Amino acid sequence: MEGEPEGYAAFFAHQYPRVVAMLIAYRGFAPEIAEDSAAEAMTRLIPQWGKVEMPQAWVRTVALRVACHLAKKQQTGPLSKEPVDEKASADLAAVELALIAGSVVAALPRRQQEVMTLTLVDMTPSEIADVLGCTPEQARGNLAHARRALRSAIHREEAADGPDAQRA
Repeated sequence: MEGEPEGYAAFFAHQYPRVVAMLIAYRGFAPEIAEDSAAEAMTRLIPQWGKVEMPQAWVRTVALRVACHLAKKQQTGPLSKEPVDEKASADLAAVELALIAGSVVAALPRRQQEVMTLTLVDMTPSEIADVLGCTPEQARGNLAHARRALRSAIHREEAADGPDAQRA
């Protein structure tokens, strides 16, 4: 597109579906809010392009803030399980992880939810720390606790399914 900074189109194509998937997984934002928030964050990034050190973390932070504002304004209901759109559906790995882990992640303490959700959209502990305003060590610690809780939940689910399910 004319007037777009160099590299922005590739960044948008790669990150937009991931940001949408992160917003849907993070506290179950409605797909419409997730799409609008991701688009708004991407639009706000254009004048900052080249000034922002970590555009991936920056756009996720802005999208999350916009989504919180829109959700509060619209007071939307629970998460829909339908695919968001073709772009987000194309990023199947992120969408599947978000939907599968969503209910288990929702049972975690808030900070662990945030860290796990950002991890599921390929952010590093350093990037997560920048987004959440904590140290990378704190992000890694919360991630370790969240992973232990998820492993425990998975083992409980497997045990509930019975020994035949574990061998399959």
